[in-house]
Amino acid sequence: AQAPSARIRNPHHCSCSTTANSPPVIMAFSQLVSRTGRRCTSQMALGGRSCCSSSSSSSTAASAAAKPSGLQRQLLGGAGAASAGAALLWISTPARADGAAVSTAPPFTMDKPKFDQSTFYGRLMGMYDYIDPRTLLLTSEDLKKSQALLEEFKKTGKKPEGLTDEEMWTARKNVEVSLHPVTGEELFRPGRMSAFVPMNVPLCALMLMANGTKQVVFTQWLNQTYNSINNYVNRSGASVDWSALLQSYGLAVTSACGISLAASSIIGAIPALQVLGPFVPYLAVVAAGSANISFTRMEEWNGTGVSIVDETGKELGMSQKAGQLGVAQTVLSRAVFLPIAPMVMPILFMKVLKPLMINKPVEMVTELCLITVCISGMLPVALSILPQKMEIDVSKLEPEFQGLKDASGNPVTKVFANKGL
Repeated sequence: AQAPSARIRNPHHCSCSTTANSPPVIMAFSQLVSRTGRRCTSQMALGGRSCCSSSSSSSTAASAAAKPSGLQRQLLGGAGAASAGAALLWISTPARADGAAVSTAPPFTMDKPKFDQSTFYGRLMGMYDYIDPRTLLLTSEDLKKSQALLEEFKKTGKKPEGLTDEEMWTARKNVEVSLHPVTGEELFRPGRMSAFVPMNVPLCALMLMANGTKQVVFTQWLNQTYNSINNYVNRSGASVDWSALLQSYGLAVTSACGISLAASSIIGAIPALQVLGPFVPYLAVVAAGSANISFTRMEEWNGTGVSIVDETGKELGMSQKAGQLGVAQTVLSRAVFLPIAPMVMPILFMKVLKPLMINKPVEMVTELCLITVCISGMLPVALSILPQKMEIDVSKLEPEFQGLKDASGNPVTKVFANKGL
């Protein structure tokens, strides 16, 4: 979740505190804020009115303006959200492998990740690296250059002459987030993890703004369709079990739409529950995500289980209980923690900022900005809370894994398993 720095070529001076070592998504958002501020300053320098102020007559006119209809609000919100997501790409420069950035990275290697995945900070920086939207602008030629650099390193065991560790880490990132690890083919851009923020900003905005049965069903279907595309693009193998994929897709869509409609009906029938109305999309996403993960990984928690190893990496066998723990942690991080940032936090912030919302357009723009910030900054945090490698006490596993001894004759008290994403 998942930051090597690459220079963002900005001809303007930015007084923000972000640096080249800041997470790429945060740097992008900071530049957007900086540019907005410069436009205001330029208008004032030219003798015009500040875009952040208005006369009493303009305020009166704004208050008297007709409020947009539900459909207009939906379309405006979707367009604005798409623009906000695209802005992350427009103001950034691809993380090219042949740049001249100053290297502050650890020594380059192909044997382990750049960041220590045993710590929360390492996982967080790794996730920011993984979702860097600038890599979406890399061309096929850029990726071939990055591949060539890695191949040369593998052959010689040394960095190509003139390149820094930072540039080699960037080349590795470009390849790992843009090409399939098995087939070597370029991944479908909208389905890449680096497209996570630009794609989820409009999706979350549409789900939060959905009003009425048709809009609720459509937005939940759209969200689960994107999730399925993301799952397919980021599959681990060269092929895919289309039967399982389509079944999980149908289950996710059905549960998301069913929960949304049922919750909306219950809240509408019980006035005391209407305060929970804005949280219905979150509940639907949690239900759909939980069902999807549980179904697609059923073999892990209700079948053969997952592989477990000791501290030396020696495989000890397959454990169903370890599989159950892994699926439970994945549901907690992906289906419960992950949607909180874009679907709950903006609602809470909007309630606090409501006295400052002078009209609907201002309210919509503010909400879109909050969604963008929450997705960019908080989703990697949610995905980094739990480590990928689980450490499990053997007392929590099946009887056959208790009483084992390692090569030195010491009792095995803990084992390790992959949690999965």
